[in-house]
Amino acid sequence: MKPNYPLTQSFDELPEQLPLYPMDNALLPDGEFPLELSSSSDLALFISALRADQLIGIVQPKPRNTDGTIYQVGCAGRLRQYRERKDGRLNVMLTGICRFRIIEQQQHKDGYTTAKVDWSDYKIDYSSEDVDSIIINRFKKTLRDYFVRHNMQADWKVLNRQKTERMVNNLVLIINLDIDSKQKLLEAPTLTKRVILFTELLANKADPILASAPGSKQ
Repeated sequence: MKPNYPLTQSFDELPEQLPLYPMDNALLPDGEFPLELSSSSDLALFISALRADQLIGIVQPKPRNTDGTIYQVGCAGRLRQYRERKDGRLNVMLTGICRFRIIEQQQHKDGYTTAKVDWSDYKIDYSSEDVDSIIINRFKKTLRDYFVRHNMQADWKVLNRQKTERMVNNLVLIINLDIDSKQKLLEAPTLTKRVILFTELLANKADPILASAPGSKQ
C-alpha cells in the first residue's frame, strides 16, 4: 500500500515515538477504523497525537493476560476525521499507514502509554504487491461460501471494485476472529501470505462473522 493522502508522512518521515492505544482488534495498512474516545487519558492521547504527527499506534492486548501485556507489533493509524460530541466524547476515524515493532514503552504523565518504535521491518507497507489471481479467487470463493453458509448477503460489486489490500485488510477489522488470529494476519510478512492465511482461517471458522457483511445493503 502506498499512501496517497497528500499529508501522510513518507516512510522516512515516520516518528521514532508513538502514543499507544490498545484495543481488541487489529488495524492494518489501508484499513479504516472508527474509535470512540471518552476517558481523560484517551482524550489526552488524542490531543497529543493531533498536535504532533496525527499518528496513534494501535496494538492488541495479549489474551489470557491480566497485567496489560500487549503484542509487540502494531500498526500506526493516521487521524483522518474527528467529531466532538456535546457529552464529552470524540468520534475519530483512523486509516492504517504502516506497521511497527515496539522497542520500549513509557507511561505518560496523562495516563496513556507511549513507545519508542522501529519501522524498519515494514517498509513494504509503503509499496504495492500484486497477488496471484488464483490466490485471490480462492479467497473470494471461501468468503462467498462462508456468507452463503450463514445466510448472509454481500454486495459483491462493491467488494470486487476494491483493491485486494484494502478489501482484505478491512475484512480483518470486522470479521469476528480471535485476537491471536488477527495478530497473525497483522504480522504476515506479505499481502500474499496474509490472503492465504485468511483463506485458511475463514474455511475453518464455524460461527457467523457479522450481523451484516461488508458492502451489504441494510
